[in-house]
Amino acid sequence: MSYELEHVEKECPCPCGKGRIVYGWGTNDWNQIREGMKEIWCEECSLKYKFSKGGLLPIDYPDYKGDEKAHEEIRKLNHIINNYRGLLCFEFWSDELRQSRIQQYLTKSEIQEDKETRYPNNLVMALGFSKDLADKYELGDLKEARKQLSERKYSTQLDGIAKEITELYKVRYNSVKVTKVIIPVDMAIRNYPYYKQADKEDEEYIAALCEERKKAEDIYYKDFDAYEKDRKSHLITFELKDKA
Repeated sequence: MSYELEHVEKECPCPCGKGRIVYGWGTNDWNQIREGMKEIWCEECSLKYKFSKGGLLPIDYPDYKGDEKAHEEIRKLNHIINNYRGLLCFEFWSDELRQSRIQQYLTKSEIQEDKETRYPNNLVMALGFSKDLADKYELGDLKEARKQLSERKYSTQLDGIAKEITELYKVRYNSVKVTKVIIPVDMAIRNYPYYKQADKEDEEYIAALCEERKKAEDIYYKDFDAYEKDRKSHLITFELKDKA
């Protein structure tokens, strides 16, 4: 649904002086609000100009277009960098890396159990929760919580970090069964050093991707300074002022 600018907060004359450039907020058919809207309320100028950084440009002035291959490379790298979450980012892993990491974090019996369960990848997904625990708590705290979980039958008997972990588990899995909670805690304890090493590897991996992106950006924006100089020479500036 398109938005209509209904409430004008700031305005100024358009280039021809017959209309206005306005700034404000509007709503759509669902009564959703969009702030920071700008429009040219002039039939003549709206056909001649478009908004650009710092003012208006002729409507047929081209947008910047750098190297297409570099642009596609930047897009791909941005997708990985912005969405990469380490342990469970299977989308960005090679099959080889996925299998090596899963086998490193899960025992053979867990892998076999995961294959036989009615819920595929149940234990693999539990790795995500165990990684969260390793990020949040020190190893000694996890061991103490594990001891309490193994000694007490009901979640109402827990306190301290063991209780905190159970509450986090409830939010994630809608359960407080102690025998279930203890599984990701065991994983977190067993894999604690591996998770820390994985964090380091992931940081190095993302840093390398950022370097690749910088190289692609240098190629893509090679002619940008010349484009920007020409763009500014065609720019028509305006100054919005609070509506009287």
